[in-house]
Amino acid sequence: MPPEPASDDLDLDAIEELCAAATPGPWFVRNLDDDHAMNLVGVGTVEDSGRGERYPDFDHRELIAATLVQHPRYVDCADERWDENAAFIAMAREAVPLLVAEVRRLRRLLEYGACPTAGSRGTEFVIPLDEEMLAYFREMVDVLVERCGVSRAEAVARVNATYGTQDGVWIMGHEMPEYWAYYRPDHRDRLPTGDPDADADIDFRTLPVRPAPPKDSPFWTLGE
Repeated sequence: MPPEPASDDLDLDAIEELCAAATPGPWFVRNLDDDHAMNLVGVGTVEDSGRGERYPDFDHRELIAATLVQHPRYVDCADERWDENAAFIAMAREAVPLLVAEVRRLRRLLEYGACPTAGSRGTEFVIPLDEEMLAYFREMVDVLVERCGVSRAEAVARVNATYGTQDGVWIMGHEMPEYWAYYRPDHRDRLPTGDPDADADIDFRTLPVRPAPPKDSPFWTLGE
């Protein structure tokens, strides 16, 4: 069954605009004191010194938010998670733009027919792989680089497009599909297997070559 289209409820453009308009990161949690030597927890554009400076011995222009100001007590929270809230705000400055980019990447994968499990960023491949299959996929890439003369970036993109989509997943259990991301079947509907004996009567020079995936597709995970 094809994947459901991505929801449009999340307005990525609006989120990106908010990120771009905010004070540039990185942001840091600041542990300071107010003018009565009471704890002040904030988020700022410079790292915490560890000295707990007391107002006015810190530069207020370096602070962009506060989760606790005790005197006067006009910033507080009922559950007393001042440190946790400050850490979340500081983290969000870096994490939200990355999450937006990841959501866009996953949406594009779905648009190109990627399998539902696509999206693991642990490797250069768009589908999750255990160690054995990761080694096998990299062997396929090596074959395309060494024997077909394409760049590693293109080889990875071809493998992603062929084996990371709904149509390609079924082939995972077959042996030696090294060339299947590169060639189309010949006039007798044969594809190379990678086995020299089985491929002995195939003229590689006459095999039609599959087009590489579009450069704006999410299958290009490596820079050229």
